[in-house]
Amino acid sequence: MSQNCAINYGFFVGIDMSKQKFDVGILDANGEKVSHKVFKNNCLGFEDFLVWTKALVADEQTIFVMEHTGLYSRLLWFFLQDNSCSLWMESGFEVKRGIGLAKGKNDKTDSYRIAEYALNRRHKIKITPDYDEDLVLLHDLLSNRNRLVTDLSRLQTPLSEMKKYGNKRSYETLVKVNTSAIKGLKSSIKEVEEAINELVRTKDEWQKNIELASSVIGVGKWACLWILVYTRNFSKEFNSRKFASMAGVAPFESSSGSSIRNGSHNSHFSHKFLKGILHTAAMAAIRFNPEIKEYKERKKKEGKKGFLVMNNVKNKIVHQIFAVVRSGELFKINYKHHMAA
Repeated sequence: MSQNCAINYGFFVGIDMSKQKFDVGILDANGEKVSHKVFKNNCLGFEDFLVWTKALVADEQTIFVMEHTGLYSRLLWFFLQDNSCSLWMESGFEVKRGIGLAKGKNDKTDSYRIAEYALNRRHKIKITPDYDEDLVLLHDLLSNRNRLVTDLSRLQTPLSEMKKYGNKRSYETLVKVNTSAIKGLKSSIKEVEEAINELVRTKDEWQKNIELASSVIGVGKWACLWILVYTRNFSKEFNSRKFASMAGVAPFESSSGSSIRNGSHNSHFSHKFLKGILHTAAMAAIRFNPEIKEYKERKKKEGKKGFLVMNNVKNKIVHQIFAVVRSGELFKINYKHHMAA
């Protein structure tokens, strides 16, 4: 994300999104409240919002700030960027922590607090990169596939258990009444996967990075696609350390003065889903990559416990993924950099 420290913003527009509407609170550069208004969360509401805002801020440099609220905020996000507005989308968790202790809560107050969050960090504002509708579609398809796979497992697992531990009559009846649903889910999964493959086939830059990332032992196709989504196709704003931090597998030092020496630990503030994907990759890498298996054993001999060892392995895999993508060379076991040769 690009830093915009040099821009002196005259107004800070805080947007508090909900399903049906969104509240807007505007602060000037001195932190004074300019105005507040509520708009409908639809195209007409977006148009009214922009006209109203421009009438208040004139030609001053203005930053629009809103929290990531998933699907509810998507259309306004697209609308603002389509209209060349400076937009900063921040996680709700970051905004809440940045605001500090707050007494009372309502949508109007929250919109002003979001604007205040940006005002207080005006020298560290991060303009959100322009959206890529293909990446948005890939994310939606992958999410849909996950839901279908989960639903299929919810049907098949109890049937497997019924076959092993239940009575024959119940098992046969349940198989009969669930056959259509299982076939339908399998068919839908196949169609979604074909839609994903078709989308990827249209993107040469995706295919290249997927081929490179999946050359890392243990990293499968679906893991690559999810990583591609969350790094915006390995954009320059991401490096291995930043991505590992987001996934919760990067160690951070915990010390203060001479009395606190807690060593380095992983933060609990992380993207749990990405961490789960990396866990699956780590398990496969330990099984099929002798280098990673030896690395795991070495960490255990150092006295590290199971979860910490696995996080070390995940962190190493992240660095391997980014190394092959940045270098443009496929993964090689026991590779040594020419400077170390």
